Amino acid sequence: MLREAYIANLEAKRKPNSVAIVNFTEGELVEFIRRFVDANFKGIYVELNHNYYDRISSMIPLNQEMKSANESAELKYSSHLKLYSMFLESKHFKQLFKSRVASPNEQTSIKPGTTNVSIPPNPKQAKERELTEGEKKHVEYETAHRNPKLRQACLDKYGYQCQCCGMDFASVYGEELGANFIEVHHLQMISTFDENRPEDYVENLVPLCSNCHSMIHHGKQGPLSLRELREAYRGEKKPLIICKED
Repeated sequence: MLREAYIANLEAKRKPNSVAIVNFTEGELVEFIRRFVDANFKGIYVELNHNYYDRISSMIPLNQEMKSANESAELKYSSHLKLYSMFLESKHFKQLFKSRVASPNEQTSIKPGTTNVSIPPNPKQAKERELTEGEKKHVEYETAHRNPKLRQACLDKYGYQCQCCGMDFASVYGEELGANFIEVHHLQMISTFDENRPEDYVENLVPLCSNCHSMIHHGKQGPLSLRELREAYRGEKKPLIICKED
């Protein structure tokens, strides 16, 4: 019943290959969780708390092994974690069970299978309640896919050196901490790809240190060009081994 509801949820979102998504979540995602998080994980139809999957998603960028496995799988693990977490907050999941509200301030606990699930009796009350610092808030959204192979192609071309200030994390923080670390910026915003895709995806990418990456997005009229960022920079500039043209 849960599997059918998950497929229906994906189809309602017009996700292609919904059955394949479910198969991946049931199989490979479960093995990913058992390998990196909990060897005794019993499966997605036993653990029905969306916060559990959100927590795993937040662990991936902070754990190098998880991050590498996710990138090797073209970010499938992180995307499937988000999809399943959103399903657990969807009407397709909640409509599987009926609950009786005892009072406006109570939550009704139910047991689908062997797992306890608490569902807010009134969604409006949950929205009106002020969240405490650090409390998890689940938000449904769509995110644009970023191809790790294109990112690596950019780094293979220009190296791990900021194309504005010339900073190299390994030289500043040491090889053990800083080697092979830098951020990659889309010169043409990825949010505009539906209207106008770049002719060369790799040429649209540029390595930037964290400070320069923040500043290039800080323009008053939107993100700066690489030339504008270089002209605005006032700090010490190190020579670029391979320089990307403005």
